[in-house]
Amino acid sequence: MEIAASFVLILSIYFLGCLALVQEIVRPNRQLVIEGNSKKGQWVTNYPKIISLSFGISLLTTFIAYYLFLS
Repeated sequence: MEIAASFVLILSIYFLGCLALVQEIVRPNRQLVIEGNSKKGQWVTNYPKIISLSFGISLLTTFIAYYLFLS
């Protein structure tokens, strides 16, 4: 149980750090896309790309850290 708790704690710290770094590289943007002749629009963002990229990097680094420190 302690191993799982420490893994989640390290993963959350790495995720927040990677999120800050990825936001510096990939700038968050928001764009209004208007569909046809109607006045309705839809916001298109790149937030899912930023979150998934930072989660993937943090998951990889957490596995590497666990492999190095538990071996």
